[in-house]
Amino acid sequence: MKKGVFIAFEGLDGSGKTTQFNAISDRLTKHGVKCKTEKEPSESNLIGLLLRGIIKKLHGLSVSPVSLAKLFSVDRYEHVLHDIKPYIKNGGHVLMDRYVFSSFAYQGLTSTFEDIYLYNRDAIKLLMPDITIFIDTPPEICLERINKNRVGNELFDYNGVEVRKNFFNAFEKMKDTVKVEIINGNQSTEVLTDAIWDIVWPWFE
Repeated sequence: MKKGVFIAFEGLDGSGKTTQFNAISDRLTKHGVKCKTEKEPSESNLIGLLLRGIIKKLHGLSVSPVSLAKLFSVDRYEHVLHDIKPYIKNGGHVLMDRYVFSSFAYQGLTSTFEDIYLYNRDAIKLLMPDITIFIDTPPEICLERINKNRVGNELFDYNGVEVRKNFFNAFEKMKDTVKVEIINGNQSTEVLTDAIWDIVWPWFE
């Protein structure tokens, strides 16, 4: 049986990533392609739920930056091992809202690339996306959207310029082993969806 396609979507908070993730999922469905949609942190195990509480700053939840990076890596590994990889191996397609590059970008604010790679080594060896779509929206626009649309603060709603630098640093260091398509996010929703569709659809033809 031919394995399924695994595509990850990445971008700063407020970049339009999740909007495009949903739009591409819907368009694939209309074209008769069934894709499982997943996100990080996962919603399928307790570690992912804990991480969601930490990100939302619920009930005063807090851990050290190193512990946070390790929790993300463990959640990712378990998610891939028990859910995503078996599904893809059996021919199913998966769209993922965030994956390893988000750890390099966000945990990269407090940890080195080398440390984050070490934490995520098992997940990286287990499964990487066939292609990663990075929606590159200017940090100042992302921040405007966050301030306009979100109630309350989250853990990573800061330092978008540095997060973006970390994304591109990781893309450069892993360019020989992963495929990343960088899309200008500073355009209308419809134009952006069409641009991403032109990249994604050939994987399913």
